[in-house]
Amino acid sequence: MDPKRLHILESMPVPKAILALALPTVLSMVVQIFYNLTDTFFIGKLNDPYQVAAVTIAMPVTMFQMAVAGIFGNGGASYLSRLLGQKKFSTAREAASSSLFGCILISLVVGIWGYFSSSELVRMIGASANSAGFASAYINIILLGSPIVMLNFAMTQLLRAEGAANQAMIGLLIGTGVNIVLDPLFIFGFNMGVSGAALATVIGNACGMMWYIRYYLQGKSAVAPGLEAVKLHWETYKQILFIGIPASLGQITASLGSSVSYNLASYYGDYHVAALGVAMRVFTIPIFIFLGIAIGIQPLVGFNFGARNYSRMKETIRKSLVISASLAILGILLLTFFPGQLMLLFIKDQLVVSIGTMVLLAYVFAIPFASVGMIFMTTLQSMGKALPALIVAVSRQGIVYLPALYLLNKIHGFEGLVLALPVADALTTCCSFCFVWLIFTKLRKTVV
Repeated sequence: MDPKRLHILESMPVPKAILALALPTVLSMVVQIFYNLTDTFFIGKLNDPYQVAAVTIAMPVTMFQMAVAGIFGNGGASYLSRLLGQKKFSTAREAASSSLFGCILISLVVGIWGYFSSSELVRMIGASANSAGFASAYINIILLGSPIVMLNFAMTQLLRAEGAANQAMIGLLIGTGVNIVLDPLFIFGFNMGVSGAALATVIGNACGMMWYIRYYLQGKSAVAPGLEAVKLHWETYKQILFIGIPASLGQITASLGSSVSYNLASYYGDYHVAALGVAMRVFTIPIFIFLGIAIGIQPLVGFNFGARNYSRMKETIRKSLVISASLAILGILLLTFFPGQLMLLFIKDQLVVSIGTMVLLAYVFAIPFASVGMIFMTTLQSMGKALPALIVAVSRQGIVYLPALYLLNKIHGFEGLVLALPVADALTTCCSFCFVWLIFTKLRKTVV
């Protein structure tokens, strides 16, 4: 393994190590924000609420792709970082290779199944007669690109797990840049509308993936995947799946939660669906920053847990919580004082902006809980604690969120529907804190 990366994970002062790993990942998340907002931004310039609603309706499908890819991306990343901490480099390469091989196989299944089920998916999520055609056109292209989109996601996670956060960031920059250039060309120049936005997204992912492949082929990675390193060893897949499946179920329930929320919002009309979708995109700005910090420290936590250096691991978690909570203040200020302006960046329709402003003001209450909750979630995954990670993962947008959606929507209408997310974040963060605290009490006593 690269001695520089080993130094970052093993002996660099914790604040510097967090900065070295989390900063590129946070920047990657900022890039990912632009990536996620690009389609909505350019489609919004058509000032057609039905096409904006269509891109919104497609969100749960793309979330499902990432969730399934996360079985091997997140699961493989957790196992990989722990193996590196144990200095088992050969097994680590096997884990990386097996993760990508599994991702390729499952992406083909998702693409084929999803393509032939897309019309039913669009109906289930809540597309109206006005937006269904646009939604199907977007989703079909995204689903056909599943092998590219999902493999690109898995490679990003694995590179971060070995400490190559800069390479992961560059791949995302390339993909986002290509998407930003192609979106207006396809949407307006070729008059392709939502189909052009979807095609630009797939091509952008392909360009990012090619960067990752180039990096591996250059031999700069100690765990560069290869077909000869793919082994059908149960222990390897058990370790990948035991963390990957809980993480994936969390993302799948997030996809389900989004589907249900858009379905319920569809009863109020396409304008409410469009407003909720745009507001959710805006909400990703602070959320992805917190996620960047959480993902950035994942190799540091996993490596030191594997090396049984618990004091260093605890210091990493403690200082990351302080950083993330401090940044939450900025997120609260952003959504509190500029909700209307943020909505206007994407669509000029005053009714959509008005509804979206109300949604963003409700989401302000979720920010402080999300900022620390993501650190706790990553900690559980990094330590390989499968059951607690599973419970927390499926709670935020499943066990807690879905009942809250139906209950609050029934009692308070659309306003209650949007309050379900802050409620779910608050309860899930409390749950994840309890799990982390209980695990730490069982570790050997060490100076904290």
